[in-house]
Amino acid sequence: MDWGALLTTDNGAPFITPQSIPLALISKQTAAISSGAGAVTTITQTFPAGRPVIPFVYTTVNCVVSYSVSDTTITVSVRLPAATGGTVTAYFFTIFPQPLPDWGIAIWDEQGVCILTNETRVLTDVTAIGINGSDSAGFSINTTLAGKYGIIPGMSGLATGVINSGGTRPWSSQYFFSAVLNGGVTNIGQAQTAGNPGSEVSNLAYHNMKNRVYALNLANYD
Repeated sequence: MDWGALLTTDNGAPFITPQSIPLALISKQTAAISSGAGAVTTITQTFPAGRPVIPFVYTTVNCVVSYSVSDTTITVSVRLPAATGGTVTAYFFTIFPQPLPDWGIAIWDEQGVCILTNETRVLTDVTAIGINGSDSAGFSINTTLAGKYGIIPGMSGLATGVINSGGTRPWSSQYFFSAVLNGGVTNIGQAQTAGNPGSEVSNLAYHNMKNRVYALNLANYD
């Protein structure tokens, strides 16, 4: 750093300006999950062009959750809920011009854009669950955390097989990480696109991506 301010979080993680700009909470959105056949519930958020964007998501019933980015819009998609009456909540983090506080500290970059204030909800203290490459990671992850946590949605594995009843045909089910809030705890586990195979499926093969999932304590951003 040639010049500027060196700021650290409570746990000692540095934020160096102006060379680095932290991601910050741009919005929190909640939607009721549609449970009809083939229904997909979506939440969208726009963000500044050329900036990174990350969602952290939790649901109140187990669901398949994924996200996609197109131009300056990020879309969180929820489908195949395990029960009716659930909700999905997404917290979106990106880099965007910060509104000035009534009082406090404000920092601008070289272009005159306010990038950080004392009211900025900075993304920090992300928790990694699992070890990349380990058999205990990927679709083997199933843990419970005290509090309200969201995850970055992602695929964790795949199961394939052959359906023998009613004519031979292929069967497959994708695994996705899930974060289900239940009271004061969050279960970080799995959701499947086709559920568990029945007795009519043979030649089963499981493909674990052995990847980690990232979680965030969202109570810090309410």
